Amino acid sequence: MTSPDFIPHSRPSLGEEEARAAAAVVASGQLAEGPETAAFERELGLRVGVPHTVAVSSGTAALYAVLAAMRIGAGHEVIIPSFVCAALLHAVAATHAVPVPAEIDPVTLNLDPQDVARRLSRRTAAVILPHMFGLPAGLEGFLGLGVPVIEDCAQSLGAVYGGRPVGSFGRAAVFSFYATKVIATGEGGMVATAAAELAGRVQDIKTYDKREDLATHFNYKLTDIQAAVGRVQLRRLDEFIRRRREIAARYRAAFQGKALRLPPEDAGHIYFRYVIDIGADCSAFIRRAAQAGIGCERPVFIPLHCLLKLDGFPRTEQAWRQCVSIPLYPSLTDADVERITEGVSGMIKEAGSS
Repeated sequence: MTSPDFIPHSRPSLGEEEARAAAAVVASGQLAEGPETAAFERELGLRVGVPHTVAVSSGTAALYAVLAAMRIGAGHEVIIPSFVCAALLHAVAATHAVPVPAEIDPVTLNLDPQDVARRLSRRTAAVILPHMFGLPAGLEGFLGLGVPVIEDCAQSLGAVYGGRPVGSFGRAAVFSFYATKVIATGEGGMVATAAAELAGRVQDIKTYDKREDLATHFNYKLTDIQAAVGRVQLRRLDEFIRRRREIAARYRAAFQGKALRLPPEDAGHIYFRYVIDIGADCSAFIRRAAQAGIGCERPVFIPLHCLLKLDGFPRTEQAWRQCVSIPLYPSLTDADVERITEGVSGMIKEAGSS
């Protein structure tokens, strides 16, 4: 049983306003997709600076719907990072396209544009570019490759690159509102694009009922309960980002000069995760952290090239071995942050003396 004073790796930041918004939807009787969902779509589009948005049931659904709407399928390849969650792999595989994993930059942990360029072929239909852990990827290195870029903003809502919100650069962008994402609705996602035709095709894919055709459609709709909670969370986004950056600054001050690599400093970084490279295998570190009541995790469960039985990804494998994500979310108290900084500092010192 987990101790009551255990600090989990992540958790949502929810309050009375979210509870009231959800209760109001229940009282209205309009539970399924309706006016709250339409309002959530408009408001997120305004935040990202993109004119067309379509709410869906998850970030994975958003990825699949965008790929399908771009008519990507059998005979195509889609380049994705290996150092990322399996949702990208599943979404590409569902279209019958071939996922092509690529290497990361060892410092930013984002996709390496030079490695992506080496993997381009005449079959490449898109590159999915996640802004990993809240750090904007260097978009100029990808937008000139000559293939559509799909920004994966599941971890980066509110991040800024070159004065513009991430999600406003590519052919399309996808967002996730899973329970521990930047804003949380439990489950849910969004597609954002400047292309009205593409948005229309995404809308068509999730409109599954009362059809006279045999084209593939899925019930990928978001509920108004989720959307109502999401609207409140979106209004709190700036508050959330301020707190994330405040905690990240405290971590940087505490860990500076220790034997580990810290996340890059960037004005547009929202610090969805605080990922440190301890310079050694992180398995023992994670176990000791749990014993000390601090939930730390590998930031990626397993690299995608491993699932695909591929070799030749040394930077990804090193990041997987050595990188640890320590707790960072808006509801951490100052006392929690102090416990984390002391605990991590102690474990780094212990590792260095062993």
